[in-house]
Amino acid sequence: MDVTVERDPLFRALSRLQGVVDKRHTMAILTNAVLTAEAGHLSIVGTDLEVSLEQRVPATVRAGGTAAVSARALFEIVRESAEDEVQLNSDDHALVVVYGSSRFRLMGVDPGEHPGMPEPGGEALAEIEIDAGDLAEMIRKTLFSVSTDDTRTNLTGVYLDRGSEDGQIRFVATDGHRLAMIDRPASGAAPAGGAILPRKGLAELGKLLADAVGNVRIVTSSSEAVATVGDARLSMRLVEGSFPDYQKVIPEKGGVRIEAERDALLGSLRRVSIVSSERIRGVRLRLREGTLEVSASNPDLGEASEEITVESEGGEIEVGFNARYLLDVLAVFPESSKVTVELGDELGPGLVRGEDPGYRYVVMPMRI
Repeated sequence: MDVTVERDPLFRALSRLQGVVDKRHTMAILTNAVLTAEAGHLSIVGTDLEVSLEQRVPATVRAGGTAAVSARALFEIVRESAEDEVQLNSDDHALVVVYGSSRFRLMGVDPGEHPGMPEPGGEALAEIEIDAGDLAEMIRKTLFSVSTDDTRTNLTGVYLDRGSEDGQIRFVATDGHRLAMIDRPASGAAPAGGAILPRKGLAELGKLLADAVGNVRIVTSSSEAVATVGDARLSMRLVEGSFPDYQKVIPEKGGVRIEAERDALLGSLRRVSIVSSERIRGVRLRLREGTLEVSASNPDLGEASEEITVESEGGEIEVGFNARYLLDVLAVFPESSKVTVELGDELGPGLVRGEDPGYRYVVMPMRI
């Protein structure tokens, strides 16, 4: 291999790869990135066997070839370059990196031992095309609700389903205490029966979408989903198991409706929750006509309360919530927007909506 690559595109590709490659994996080979020089570009691949990423970077290729070296070491070497271009040469199982007056020789491994990008697993069950911005928003508004409890594997990903209307797809995420659901227009349809996309795979896809424009193509099979974003291709192994029947927990319109300024409610919850218990983060919402009181108490710290002006209908109510669950959803709503909270009673789930008609958030109350 003998190639010259612009420093910035190479650095971006190696930076994205860091979240995919497991630096402490028991299989040492997986800490490496595989670089392949082909006509006009350099292909960079990394995997942890659950999530795999292939990126193509434009390059001047004088001689083709393949090398596998530490993804972390190569990233740090390129990061420190102040030059516009980086030269890469393979030497047996080593990679020589040259820029300016600096020269590095990284010991590598046999690239043939690296699993590389997985082969397509089974017949494609569904193919979707969706705007990159819409997909990024879907990830941002659901990923925080995914369960971090690995004993409940069927909740450790986002459920891909068909939307409420033709020409839509839906993302649903829940940890058993709250549920986030969003619909967005897309060409094609989600697979019949849905698919559970893993948390890590979507997190890495979100990073790819940060600079993306145009459409993203997602192909799902029985075992994996592959997303193509520009010159990058990300494969993720689907989460096994059945996603719960989420429709059953979405409440009908509540008897009590509260409309508040998003910024006022977010700020109030942040301040009051300072004194709440670190373990349960409980806060109490007490609605009186035109006023919502947010309060918290902790025998070890003290207590706090604050009132904000709201519009309401349906009478008075007092209910407790985990503050973090409310803060998480308010953080994804736009600044200076309105938020609506619909409640049935003190023990029933609350339904939180913003100004986006395609997004709903359900949160369970708690006894305080």
